[in-house]
Amino acid sequence: MRRHRRENKVLKLLVQSVEVLTICILGIIPIMLLIWWRSQIMPPQTDEQVAAIMQQEQQAEPLVIEMPEPATKGSIRVFDYDGCCIYAYYGEIVINNDGKDGKEIDIECAGYLEGYEEHKDTEREADNE
Repeated sequence: MRRHRRENKVLKLLVQSVEVLTICILGIIPIMLLIWWRSQIMPPQTDEQVAAIMQQEQQAEPLVIEMPEPATKGSIRVFDYDGCCIYAYYGEIVINNDGKDGKEIDIECAGYLEGYEEHKDTEREADNE
């Protein structure tokens, strides 16, 4: 009797394993049929078509470059050899030519000039001696 019970348990376990395997296979079949059906509906795509689709999906927003209006007000400082500021100009500055075209630099200034340190004129000192 015991032998029959053991054989029945093994047989039962074997039948349950076959049932589980059958259920798994029956679950996979509809998924495979769905994949096959979708591949039949969609036309084949070339590498160029795939690249074009990917490029459309990855398109960035248009690049916007904003150029601010150039400043017209500023200052110009003149330093001596010791690094001391002798003169300073404050006001509107218009650069007519910056010299990039090989011609002389042309700058127009309309403002006021301040002198910070008395400028030593070496020629006048030489004349006075």
